[in-house]
Amino acid sequence: MSVVTRHRREERGITLSHLESGPSDAPVIIGLHGFLDTASSFIPLMEALSEHWRWVVPDQRGHGHSGNIGAGGYYHFPDYALDLDGLYSHLGIDEAILVGHSMGGGIACYFGGGWPERVRAMVLLDGIGPPYDTPITAGPGHLKTWVQDVRKRDAHTRRPLESLERAAASIGKLSTRASQERLLELAEAATYEEGGERFWRFDPLHRSAGPIAFATDRFMPFLEAVDCPVHLVWAEETGMHAPDEDARIKALGEVTQEVLPNTGHNIHHDDPEAVIIALERYLSDLAR
Repeated sequence: MSVVTRHRREERGITLSHLESGPSDAPVIIGLHGFLDTASSFIPLMEALSEHWRWVVPDQRGHGHSGNIGAGGYYHFPDYALDLDGLYSHLGIDEAILVGHSMGGGIACYFGGGWPERVRAMVLLDGIGPPYDTPITAGPGHLKTWVQDVRKRDAHTRRPLESLERAAASIGKLSTRASQERLLELAEAATYEEGGERFWRFDPLHRSAGPIAFATDRFMPFLEAVDCPVHLVWAEETGMHAPDEDARIKALGEVTQEVLPNTGHNIHHDDPEAVIIALERYLSDLAR
């Protein structure tokens, strides 16, 4: 079993954390976690698949052990591409395989479309971007919602969790098939203790609606610019199938797919072993 180590770097005034495992001279896989998740959720994958691959999994800004944006700032989706570009430079690599779950899959698609020469392949775990589209006419109302949400978060006092078990139960609402042991591991990684009380690590500002809503007409050009093999790993029970999914897949080009039985959206929470098997099979084919 490969040792997983934690590292930190500075990115334009924010301390960003990432996990690493595997040989330093092996081909690189960058794991990209989903919304309000942490890099630690990828540890079972890293431990199992590091013999021939170097895994690097960042905590996205405002998540896990990475720093928050700071006073007066906000989280914009392009920031994740900026951080990923900085991670490439920090590692001194020209290309990597991107494995993204949910929001992390969206990050992979934007980066893969913006810098196709830097992405060898992509594995998207349950999703090709959000499963909806927001009409342009919704802009004024969406902007008002964002302002209201930010004001609400500004007035919010961070409240402690009742216990680690309570945090595990909260994660379990969306990871219904995960074992209790797995949920406790995830909860331990997603929280911290301070003054005898436990809090979520993620910045509460993430719970506000973004100022610019997702729209497929802005997303599709990135999918069309992707120039690498893409493997889609779907949960059996998921709400991530978009109405225009066929068009998104067609835009990506070279795509293979599979469905993991008895899993929900957080498939690497519910059944990490099944995800490991799927990744191992795909990576083996890719290496041929």
